[in-house]
Amino acid sequence: MITAIVASSMLMLSACSIVEQANQSLSYVSGATDYINQVSSAGTELQQLATDAINNPDVTGQIQEKIDLIQAEAAEFSEMSAPAIGENIHENLVSYNNQLTEVMNQFETSIAEQGITAENWEKTGIPELINNINSLKEPLSGLQTE
Repeated sequence: MITAIVASSMLMLSACSIVEQANQSLSYVSGATDYINQVSSAGTELQQLATDAINNPDVTGQIQEKIDLIQAEAAEFSEMSAPAIGENIHENLVSYNNQLTEVMNQFETSIAEQGITAENWEKTGIPELINNINSLKEPLSGLQTE
């Protein structure tokens, strides 16, 4: 009888663990997808602001706000912990975040020293990094089915 109770308890704990892991995975996928969407949207807005700022230096303040927003979102995302099943994707996202933060810092320096020019924007590599981040959406959505 005790063996049956222990076995039953073990089975229940195992089932609870599986449900908890699934919930963690879904929560991570949702948070990571939201992050990717936010960075993508902010990146598109930043690109438009950079284009506008070439002819209108008054837009520079808005660019700084957008850079600050993207950097804050990247830092917040990097603090998330990924379930085991999503570690590789998370590592890639964190790597892209670090690169994005670095190039944004360089872009800020460039703006401060030279103002915004088409050449400065093109040299940043920000659009490519945001595309790299976006490219992880599909593998990330695959985690929901695993």
